[in-house]
Amino acid sequence: MTTVDPQPPRPPRVAVVGVTVALMLALSGCTQIPQSSEVRSADPVDGATADADAPQFHPPGPAESDTAEEAIRGFLLAGTSPQDDYAVAREFLDGPAATQWTPGQRTLVYSAEPRITRGDGAGDYQIQVEVDSEIDEYGLRTVAPPGTTRAWAVTVQERPQGMRITSTENGTLLSQAQFGQLFAPHELAFYDTAKRYVVPDVRWFVNRGTTVTALTRALLRGPAPYLAGAVETAFPLRTGTDLAAPTVPVDDDGVAHVDLTQAAAEGADADRRHRMREQLELTLTGLQSVKEVEVTVAGAQLSTSGGDGPAPVQTDPAVGSVQVGIDTATGGLVYVQGTSVTPVGGAPDVTALDPVRPTMSGDRSRFAFVTRDRTAVLVAGTDGSLREALRGTGLTVPSLDLLGWVWAADRGTTSRIRAVPAQPGGQERIVTATWLRPGERIVDLRLSRSGARAAILVDDGQRTTLRVSGVVRGSDGVPNALTEPILLPSSGSEDSVEWAGDTNLLVSAYAAKPDERVVPRIVSVDGTVRELNPLGGLRGISAGDDGAYYAETEEFVFLLVGSSWRAQELDRGVRDLSFPD
Repeated sequence: MTTVDPQPPRPPRVAVVGVTVALMLALSGCTQIPQSSEVRSADPVDGATADADAPQFHPPGPAESDTAEEAIRGFLLAGTSPQDDYAVAREFLDGPAATQWTPGQRTLVYSAEPRITRGDGAGDYQIQVEVDSEIDEYGLRTVAPPGTTRAWAVTVQERPQGMRITSTENGTLLSQAQFGQLFAPHELAFYDTAKRYVVPDVRWFVNRGTTVTALTRALLRGPAPYLAGAVETAFPLRTGTDLAAPTVPVDDDGVAHVDLTQAAAEGADADRRHRMREQLELTLTGLQSVKEVEVTVAGAQLSTSGGDGPAPVQTDPAVGSVQVGIDTATGGLVYVQGTSVTPVGGAPDVTALDPVRPTMSGDRSRFAFVTRDRTAVLVAGTDGSLREALRGTGLTVPSLDLLGWVWAADRGTTSRIRAVPAQPGGQERIVTATWLRPGERIVDLRLSRSGARAAILVDDGQRTTLRVSGVVRGSDGVPNALTEPILLPSSGSEDSVEWAGDTNLLVSAYAAKPDERVVPRIVSVDGTVRELNPLGGLRGISAGDDGAYYAETEEFVFLLVGSSWRAQELDRGVRDLSFPD
């Protein structure tokens, strides 16, 4: 079992003058923020620090000589300064907007320079942007499909002190660069339905002193929509208003004081109260300065006495250092650990089946693979067993979850997601995915290490998109459905996806010819992307613990060492490596 990684040291305070000038230039059109880069996040600043310890931007207020467009651009720039409830931005407002504007309701992140155009009415304008993503008031980030545009309506009127905005939509607009400076991702802690694993729910919040309160309110409100039905929480699902106090203070000793309402803990037994405390601790101690969490109910200590307490849960379950693969000489199943390659003891002879892309269970006793013609998925065991689990057309690489279900998508006329127990005698299930549209076909599907989420590559006939869904199961662990997924950044041509821990995915296209260079990428469920160095002739990827990334070509297996791919001198030739799902 691993624990939540500590946060890195707090970054030095940003030089305010240089940042202000850069942001002013970016919005004035004098210089362009690079549009090709993906969103990168700032290091988190937590609630134990004052606003002054977060990155500080000091945009100018309105000038009496401002034109309407200059007032609008000044208002946009002022959205980079959340201090004192966006006091600078409010200087640009008058009339109804001055009292009704709610900046925290949403944030639109744009990927290209905003265009300001006149509307039909007097003083009406539209701020037209190409949208990268949108963040709601609870930190949920939704990545927009490529080419998404949005128009933001404002009304500007002349006042004695100059041009002022009298009407605007709620929220703020930020460039990708500004968003990366001002926001940071944080993880809320929920449980898989069997309550064996922690399932992280990544949210984005402004780097300022209210982060602890924002995280707590978001946790109390419940999981993101794509995780609804796929995870459990100890808190009653209402509106996130179960805090008895308006804030969650953190004292000088690093203790966060969470005071819940009576309703939040009403009827909760000892196990549920223990889980409440555990969820809050797992969520808030991810912040740098929160060392422990004190939980009270209407001022009284939350009691967790009674019984032995629930079973402990794991965070970010490990997959170990052993991979399964195919011996290129014999076509048999082999274990690969470091540079050592050994046949799987007790496994049946599968050579005649021409197996490709095997996977294995965490205890390395069960294996699933697809035939080269993609018409059958078979399950083998170290007890010598071998059986056909699924038959279909264009079957995807199988995924074997921790509950013992073998998953694959049948890519016949329409994609169907199928699951069958790895143990013999179980009934096949069709896992519903109502969000799959006619003509969309699943390229790859992999279950997360907790079995609560699925990463899916979907081809719509024009491009491939990367999505993550929650896995809805019955009380017996039987998979029933995949929730409406979140969309993550993709290049549009990926062939393979692998979970690389609880919050990261390793994705890549495959080379069409040996000299074609392919760029694998690490895509986080928070929407950030890191490109790895390209590799010529790449035809396979696998991801282990602690950043152990492997790639295959026709001749070699490579391990990522630092930023470079290093060929491994294995005992014998292997292909199609895979860690346990």
